[in-house]
Amino acid sequence: MSLVYVGFVPHPPIVVPEIGRGEEKASEATIEAFRRLAKEVVKMEVKTILIVSPHAPLADGGLVYLEGNPLSGSFVRFGAGEVQFKKEVNKEILEAIKEDISDSFPVKAELDHGVLVPLYFLREAGWEGKIVVLSMPTKKPEDYGRKVGQILSDSSERCALIASGDLSHRLKKDGPYGFHPAGPKVDNIIVKALKKDTTLVRGIPHDLLEEAAQCGYNSLLFALGAREGSVKVFSYEGPFGVGYLVAEIYRSSPIAGFARECLTYYLTAQPFDKLIIPGEPLLKEKKSCFVTLKKDGNLRGCIGTVQPVRENLALEIKHNAISAGTQDPRFWPLQADELSLISITVDVLGDMEKISGTEELDPKRYGVVVRHGGKVGLLLPHLDGVDTVEEQLQIAKQKAGIFPEEEVELWKFEVDRYFE
Repeated sequence: MSLVYVGFVPHPPIVVPEIGRGEEKASEATIEAFRRLAKEVVKMEVKTILIVSPHAPLADGGLVYLEGNPLSGSFVRFGAGEVQFKKEVNKEILEAIKEDISDSFPVKAELDHGVLVPLYFLREAGWEGKIVVLSMPTKKPEDYGRKVGQILSDSSERCALIASGDLSHRLKKDGPYGFHPAGPKVDNIIVKALKKDTTLVRGIPHDLLEEAAQCGYNSLLFALGAREGSVKVFSYEGPFGVGYLVAEIYRSSPIAGFARECLTYYLTAQPFDKLIIPGEPLLKEKKSCFVTLKKDGNLRGCIGTVQPVRENLALEIKHNAISAGTQDPRFWPLQADELSLISITVDVLGDMEKISGTEELDPKRYGVVVRHGGKVGLLLPHLDGVDTVEEQLQIAKQKAGIFPEEEVELWKFEVDRYFE
């Protein structure tokens, strides 16, 4: 998997110190979040970044890419022409986009501030690599995101996708477009959705988006379409009447990669003494986990433990990854030639908290454990198709062999979910 990181960032030139000249201090949370995201990209050893900007030339349909090599631009429009960028283009990825997406077409343009602002913080963090720049699609952004995400995933280099866009421009009376109640309403929906349930992002009415005067909604949908993991909101603020959101949409993890290695070694009969355990400190802790396998988006195996039973998380993952592929009674054992078709996630369980009633549950945030006599059932949080507490409890009881009408003891827990 060569798409290792997806992020969403704003692009206010004022956060660049050479432009803000002190005014940027009002956006300190955004600046710190930008720096955090840039450091993550550097840490992930990304070689190419694809940037999607709503200020590159837009088209009524299709996917627009910036033509030329290198691509260059500066902040001259904002009084800081000395801050310049010249970046080499990843020709292989660009050619793949042109070949695989028939309605993609070129434009010649300089880098705009939707690209330059993230590049500023990436360069500050020490990142030097190639880029590809796309204009934000005005139609079907998630569809294009999925196609581009697959192209990046198939790349031989480690890639990141950064979607650029501001949220509402109508948060304050003295903001660029004045105040409208739709402004804070839309931003609140988006931020809450990213923290809890990203499907809510897609349901915002078009007229509400128009009233909010945002410019980054389609960029965000593009990012979610490319690849979605455990979304983290790094910051949100609107000091100048415009909503600035910095969020991590997806981050590849060596923990999920280790689960794949364990399963691969087992199915291909390789000696486990040659298996290298990543240096991730969490793998040395005593934790319980579930390993989930999916094929074509459908469940293909899931095995885990409610409490840790092995010396450390690495051994827990090894056992559960192999069991998910070979011991889940709902499926035939996985074969080695299926490995390339399988996606793997690892859920590391937090502490169990006994609760007195269902009002303390939230299927998007908390997993649940039900117990009746000697029967115990567990259901992980944030599962496709499980949207209510009632559905969550019904499935957990069913897994435990507990009748629907039987009273149960309840526990809730949170998880850290790791993706490949």
